[in-house]
Amino acid sequence: MTLYMTNVITYELISGEPGEVGSLVHGVVKVAGRQLPITEETTGVEQDRYLRRRGTDSPVPYETETRFDPTERGTRVTFHQESGSLGGVFGTLTDTLVAKLYARDVRSNLEHAKALLESEATS
Repeated sequence: MTLYMTNVITYELISGEPGEVGSLVHGVVKVAGRQLPITEETTGVEQDRYLRRRGTDSPVPYETETRFDPTERGTRVTFHQESGSLGGVFGTLTDTLVAKLYARDVRSNLEHAKALLESEATS
């Protein structure tokens, strides 16, 4: 995770097996310049189709889904995140700005992952 996600400082499996429903990960992510500790649980997995997670101990409640859809040229990866209010962490007036900054980080991370995967495929 830290290989392609520049806003993830640490990310460590603390319970269960990687990619299994119920596994827990603890990490530290950087959002809008602030480091936030998170614990998240894998809530759904279908091999080569999707991965779902939710924050179980995070200053901001969230759920994510990463989808993997085959295309003629390879695989399309789609990331979707639903987050609660950031108010307690950043102040209620900053929700929109922080969400935009985080969305920019996610896009950048996905582009970086794509570049890494494509370079591996041509090596």
